[in-house]
Amino acid sequence: MPQGYELTSQPLLTTEHAVSDTWMRRIKIGLTYLLFLNIFGTLIKSPVTLYYLIYGGYPFLFLYLGFTFLYVVDKVLSKGSGFTPYEFIIFFILTYIMLQAGFVTNYYFGQPVMLGMSAEKSWLAILSGIFVFYLLKTRILDLTIIRDALIFTAWFNTPFYLLMILALNPNQFQGTLFVYCNQVKGGCQFEFDIFGLEFATIYYFIRFLRTTRWKYAVFFVFFFSYIFFINQKRGTSVALLGTMGLYFLIYTNIEKIIFYTVTFFLGIVGGVGLLELVRPDIVARIVQMYTDVLLVLEGKATGEASADARIRESNTVFKYFNLHPGSWFFGNGKINNNWQSGPHGEFGHFYASDIGMLGVVFQFGVLGLLVGLMQYWLVFRTHRKLSRFYRKDYFYQGVLFFIIFFIVRGIPSGGNFFDPGMAIASSFIAIHYFFYYMQLHPSRNYKYFNRQQQLLD
Repeated sequence: MPQGYELTSQPLLTTEHAVSDTWMRRIKIGLTYLLFLNIFGTLIKSPVTLYYLIYGGYPFLFLYLGFTFLYVVDKVLSKGSGFTPYEFIIFFILTYIMLQAGFVTNYYFGQPVMLGMSAEKSWLAILSGIFVFYLLKTRILDLTIIRDALIFTAWFNTPFYLLMILALNPNQFQGTLFVYCNQVKGGCQFEFDIFGLEFATIYYFIRFLRTTRWKYAVFFVFFFSYIFFINQKRGTSVALLGTMGLYFLIYTNIEKIIFYTVTFFLGIVGGVGLLELVRPDIVARIVQMYTDVLLVLEGKATGEASADARIRESNTVFKYFNLHPGSWFFGNGKINNNWQSGPHGEFGHFYASDIGMLGVVFQFGVLGLLVGLMQYWLVFRTHRKLSRFYRKDYFYQGVLFFIIFFIVRGIPSGGNFFDPGMAIASSFIAIHYFFYYMQLHPSRNYKYFNRQQQLLD
């Protein structure tokens, strides 16, 4: 019988006995799926954006904040116990960001401190990681449920995305958050959340290399093809290829490296050749997209609106670095929409997230960048201390390499510094840290044993 929602394969992390596919477990997977819809910001890029923000997005922020307040009170006042390094780092990052947002904009622009802090209210979503970690610690959820919910996210969302792409004209939704218009990419197109698909791509790639079962190759190619050919996010595609390439080089022997490299190269040549015969416009468009990236890096105009906008936004950054000495270190902060003429009145067309890490330094400074990256230092530190028993686990490797992918992707996008990145990073790092937490607390008897995987390895 299929276990969980991973088609016909056994659950990645199981108890010493088979996982029972009960209705309660299915309900938990469904609720965890809804939690990840919020963490990924999936419904922000959908036809129900406004309703989601009113009835889902903001209520979830208050849920995370209210839960964290009660959790801290219980830990400090009732139990008198301390926090884990993960929890401490998340609290420290949130506290720093809020104080920086308030005082920096007050110093440079005269904006009231509370308005500056309010402008960064989306950072409360970082507390979603505390929530996920608590659910795991208290056994409300286990790692098999988290894993199955993530895989379910990819398989459940993709058919809806494809159906909307085939049945609806994106031009009629121009100006909404789930439609993006770019002539280089062929005009207007739907822009759905693909974080679940990104995780599935990495996870199935790992399963394929570890088991050499070709069904996993089909799965990972399916999800990557959607990202590369339909979503057409250049930074995402390059980051995914780089992440999978890193795993490939680290965890495969020389025979596999040669075989799969030749197979991949021949597949790419064959696929491009077929596209050139059937739809040469797609090949030309993809070549143009990546050529524009090189031109932007050289500071040249491309004729593509989004690429040229990034050049102008970069110029704005250096303009304010000159106007505000020291802002490169402490940041310029974020102007609240409700203060004077708002950010557009001060900066014009400017979105810090458009220019990735340069935008992070503009808004938070080098100091803020280092503070925000502390959680990745924790990943590095705990990974080194983790036993091989955990480190060779499929799901653990999927989570670890998704975090690596998210770091690389953050170079052009800002990663964990902009919405919904702060929630995604903190939640996946919570899952990663829980593996180490299990190792630290063997007496709590968290179940993780996987007989089938040990036989395979």
